[in-house]
Amino acid sequence: MVEQFNINGQIVNVDVQKTKALYEKLPLISDKEHCGCPECIYYTKVITQTSPAIQLFFKQFGIDPRKEAEVWRACENDNGTYYYIADYHFIGEIQDVPELDWINVEEASFGLTNRVGELPSPMIPETFTSPIIELIAKINLRSGI
Repeated sequence: MVEQFNINGQIVNVDVQKTKALYEKLPLISDKEHCGCPECIYYTKVITQTSPAIQLFFKQFGIDPRKEAEVWRACENDNGTYYYIADYHFIGEIQDVPELDWINVEEASFGLTNRVGELPSPMIPETFTSPIIELIAKINLRSGI
């Protein structure tokens, strides 16, 4: 069943249940089957310790933020946090426009774009089918874990 969300005045149709089911079968980003590098291991630990608002942003689309993403640690900030960029995917489509302006949720920013192009893609699990939205997360995560 497709659910509709109004985000920044735009309608986003999402198959939350299908997305959840797809994510359940995927390895953690920290698992060797996905990546398993030190940056991904760290990200998997701390992304679940972000605020309830950030967790809810992922959850509303059926995304488990510990899975599926391509993750990059861009830099260490002066305040000791790490700046990460992560690309996620979920089943859905933004109506009438190809992408949304950045959505700020506390210390994170999220971009949503309709995924165009052929499947399969090396960036998207084979089990995902169109239509797909790419979610880009830019977030500062605390260090010291």
